Amino acid sequence: MNIGALRPNLGWPLLMLFVTGVAYGLTYSLTGVAVRGGVPLIAYVFWLGLGAGVVMLALSLIFRVPPRVGWAYIKCFTVTGTTGFAIPYIIVAVVLEQNLPAGVMSMIIALAPLMTYLGAVIFRFEPAWWLRFLGLFIGIAGIVLIVAPEASLPSPDLVVWVMVALLVPLGYATTTIAAALMRPPAMDSLAFSAGFFIAPLPILAIAMVVRGDLWAFGGGFGDAEWALVLSMFVQGLGIYLFLEVVMLMGPVFFTTVNFITPVTGILFGMAFFGERLSFWVLIALVPLFLGLLFVIMPRKSAVI
Repeated sequence: MNIGALRPNLGWPLLMLFVTGVAYGLTYSLTGVAVRGGVPLIAYVFWLGLGAGVVMLALSLIFRVPPRVGWAYIKCFTVTGTTGFAIPYIIVAVVLEQNLPAGVMSMIIALAPLMTYLGAVIFRFEPAWWLRFLGLFIGIAGIVLIVAPEASLPSPDLVVWVMVALLVPLGYATTTIAAALMRPPAMDSLAFSAGFFIAPLPILAIAMVVRGDLWAFGGGFGDAEWALVLSMFVQGLGIYLFLEVVMLMGPVFFTTVNFITPVTGILFGMAFFGERLSFWVLIALVPLFLGLLFVIMPRKSAVI
């Protein structure tokens, strides 16, 4: 179901972009509620993927666009689902369990387009351009402002978890580059979303058993359980809108979601956990946004 085909004007993609940014920003706070409320790390990601996958599969069947079966499709689903969902969300759950502020986590995600550009240059999908490399270094300066000042984080011990959190935008960048290298077959966004979440479930199930994170819904339903259920729908919606926006407007247009996600992530962190980020962390938004702007800037608009 291509809802974008129903409303091809710019307003509809902008609305989808905004909703995606809000969904992504909300996800990190919901993850924090779930794992800090007692849901084991791997179990959280497994049930999140299963729930979101079932929702998207049901919708794809209702609209008669089921996921295609074949090695090319399974390979695409497994690689993108593992690098773009399973591994990043295990890392998100780990760092939020260590009480890294959800607002800081959402800011770190803004590095994904910068890392994607670096990978695109390495694999020769994009030509090297000094302005975009400048944006990459400015974005790195933003992360330095988060971790270097002694009072920037609630605890100096969180610096190492900020470094671990950098693997999340790296995973998203890997997903983008892997998809370009594999040239996945065109597919309806609902069907792709279902495969994206379902394909890495066997890997997550094995990890859950090995780690001893066996957990299932049972007994009373508290905040942690409700946060997990809501995350299933939020994740499904976010991935579906991501695919629709990229199909309609291209990946460069979609990267502007990273102007929305950090702001909404900070606001949700304040609402859910009463987070009050330090002056240095808030100032870090400036180089992060400026670096992102340089990376997504069309080359023909630059004056050299």
